[in-house]
Amino acid sequence: MRRLVNADAGKRDTTEPGRRGRVAAFEDAGRRLAQLAAGGRLRRGLRAVLAHHAIFAFDRAAIPVAEQAAAAWLGRHVAFGDDEPAAVSTRRSAPTAPTFEQMESTITTTTDPADLRNAMVDRFIESGHLRTPAIIDAFRQVERHRFIPDAAIEAAYVDDAVPIKHDEDGEMISCISAPSIVATQLEQLGAQPGHKILEAGAATGYNAALLGRLVAPGGHVWTVDVDTDLVSTAGEHLAADGASNVTAVLADGAAGLPEHGPFDRIQFTVGAGDVPLPVLEQLAPGGRLVIPMRIRGSISRSFAFERDGETWKTVSCEMATFVPLRKGVCDDVYTRVPMAGPGNVRLETFSEQLVDREAMRTILDQPQAKTYSGVKFRQRDPWEWVYLWLACVLPNGLSRMPGRRPGFAPHFAWGSMAAVDGDSLAYLTVREGDDAEGRFWEIGVIGHGPQAASLAEQVVAAIQEWDRDYGNDAPAPGFRMATDAHRDLLKAADARFVIDKPNSRLVIDWP
Repeated sequence: MRRLVNADAGKRDTTEPGRRGRVAAFEDAGRRLAQLAAGGRLRRGLRAVLAHHAIFAFDRAAIPVAEQAAAAWLGRHVAFGDDEPAAVSTRRSAPTAPTFEQMESTITTTTDPADLRNAMVDRFIESGHLRTPAIIDAFRQVERHRFIPDAAIEAAYVDDAVPIKHDEDGEMISCISAPSIVATQLEQLGAQPGHKILEAGAATGYNAALLGRLVAPGGHVWTVDVDTDLVSTAGEHLAADGASNVTAVLADGAAGLPEHGPFDRIQFTVGAGDVPLPVLEQLAPGGRLVIPMRIRGSISRSFAFERDGETWKTVSCEMATFVPLRKGVCDDVYTRVPMAGPGNVRLETFSEQLVDREAMRTILDQPQAKTYSGVKFRQRDPWEWVYLWLACVLPNGLSRMPGRRPGFAPHFAWGSMAAVDGDSLAYLTVREGDDAEGRFWEIGVIGHGPQAASLAEQVVAAIQEWDRDYGNDAPAPGFRMATDAHRDLLKAADARFVIDKPNSRLVIDWP
């Protein structure tokens, strides 16, 4: 078992059908598990979880269940154990139905779509992503796997996005969002029977199919996208689903569909850099706009806006990142800067940021300056509010810096968040410890570049200010928005929390 788990995958035949996808899936699962383990968020021991992943692979390979049970025990107690190998009996048990009693917990290896779908829904009810009975029913009814026929059935019902289109450089430009994100936005939207709805970002048609269930009877959904192939495929999926009250249209979502308005609800399932003014004009009185909008740097949230006189208030605001708008107004163009050297670390940069992109390519090769904040995060503490704070108070906001390479010590397995200032960079890291309250992760900052030390200290000071004045125990901040014509109606005591964009002003009210 040790030899099997530690085998060099590079020695396998690289032309084997499906090999690349399987290897990528296992690598991604490993990164996610490492991140969950580092954050103390696994409900079972890491060894048991890893053993389950191995057994799932054996099951897909049609290995007999009895052998799977033996492999599970070996995986749990030998391959992933810290101690010397235990004595293992090779005697076969009586010929009865095999069980997994020696495992820490059981797993479901069903590939029945209904079972997988209902299990997913049950998880989201428990987590709070699904609360409204009508949305729960829609999630149970709409068969997500039929909207991504090229993906494995199991992949359709795990909480992850599935890419459906890439550009010429291999970058993802369209996907079907993770189902928890879909659930969150639908809860924000509050669609009702009889509503007319505009959805910007058709993708596969899955979200539109859910909306079709929610507005029936009497309602209608128009879902738009800028790519002919996506609109065509979404239309085919919707027809097969029987969603007769949904229409897929080739159009720029940020421009809307004025000929079919006004709409009771408008939902963007793509990210925007600013508020698209044309769609606001197409919103009916009492209507609601749900839109993921970038605030500063890489930090974005899904806003649910309603009119409040001449300005707009948020009735809901959730952390979320979406594929950005393309080929139209309010596009949110950003540049990915790949780091030179080993690994695959990249930095997301945006037009409003003052950054020397050429310097960033070799920034991790520069000497580092490391400092720690004294601010401790516990298991299940959210990171979204410290991210938002840093995005507001740092001159260039906060940027995503995903990837891995030797010497790179990000605060999560997927990568880190970084502050940039011209030719210098400082990214978040953590160090683990224990105190009287249990395990903690202290936030630190690692700087590179000519201003490494001063930038790292600046980020640490901002983290300490957030922790001293607010922290994760404070109520969530509020958000207000005004379009350009009325931006002067919105004020804030602290100018750092006024975000001006070409079409709008966003004010963040920290309690």
